[in-house]
Amino acid sequence: MKNVKVNFWKVFFPMLIVLLLSINLLTNNTIAQTKKSYKVIEVKNQITEGKDKEVNMLFEGERSKIAQLTLRNEANLRWHSVAEPITIHCIVGEGELLIKNEEKTDTVKLLPGTFVTLESLVDHDVVGRPIVSILLIRYLDKSENEIDK
Repeated sequence: MKNVKVNFWKVFFPMLIVLLLSINLLTNNTIAQTKKSYKVIEVKNQITEGKDKEVNMLFEGERSKIAQLTLRNEANLRWHSVAEPITIHCIVGEGELLIKNEEKTDTVKLLPGTFVTLESLVDHDVVGRPIVSILLIRYLDKSENEIDK
């Protein structure tokens, strides 16, 4: 019988790499399946009785916050700005988004389906005309959000 020399590194090292990669892929797949990487959010598409200003926080994530704001009886949010970019999406009702633009004020009519983006630090106000419900999405800077934790 002929004696065959087997080079350990040429045979077993590739098998070890394949085994380690397989374990890593299985572990990552398990983490992805158990980690909450999404959330289904129920948005109210009807306005019922309630406070003149109603805020319902729907989601607080690592990089975004989502709230549904309802303004009744011509209520407004008052002039303000936020440090992050935002989007405003009108869900139901009618209102106005007032935006300070240099020395004038722009008015955007909020009707169901209207979607507006605002960069950070833009002065704005939202008014129910007479009643409106909007989704507000704040896009957080990861480093700022980590400071809050």
